[in-house]
Amino acid sequence: MYGVLAWPPKDLCRFFKELQAVHGVSGYGPPHLNLRQPFQWEWGEEALARAVEGILRGHHAFRVRLGGWRTFSSGVVYLRAYGGTPFKRLYHALEPLAPPEKEIEGPSYIPHLTLALGLDGKAAEALAARLPLPKRKSFLLREVALVRDDDGRLVEVARFSLDPA
Repeated sequence: MYGVLAWPPKDLCRFFKELQAVHGVSGYGPPHLNLRQPFQWEWGEEALARAVEGILRGHHAFRVRLGGWRTFSSGVVYLRAYGGTPFKRLYHALEPLAPPEKEIEGPSYIPHLTLALGLDGKAAEALAARLPLPKRKSFLLREVALVRDDDGRLVEVARFSLDPA
């Protein structure tokens, strides 16, 4: 399985990892912002990297604002992210690359960084209600990573720079 995502800045990543350690929770791999749903690819990683690189041409770096903590009914605790029109353009440009592995988000994908997975609904809500907000309120998304799922570990296959804003 493959994914296209953005790694958060180091300070935000550290903030997430510290919260996960304190509360004994984890997300899927290191903290990241999905730029499209995970998918299968059967034509080789080099072809996939070229395809992603081609899709990214003409997309510019953009600011991602961070919101508050929220939950999905499936027991996920996440930090809401807002990328506006540039995020939507990028997300929709990457969608035709391949069908999603499973339809997780659907057309109403909510940009987010996952803190915890697998909690029951009430535990997720209780955790989200008591979490502090990060000091950082936004970050500039300048790079996109193509990753492969390797037995539950996200392995970076390639990294691409977005055009300067």
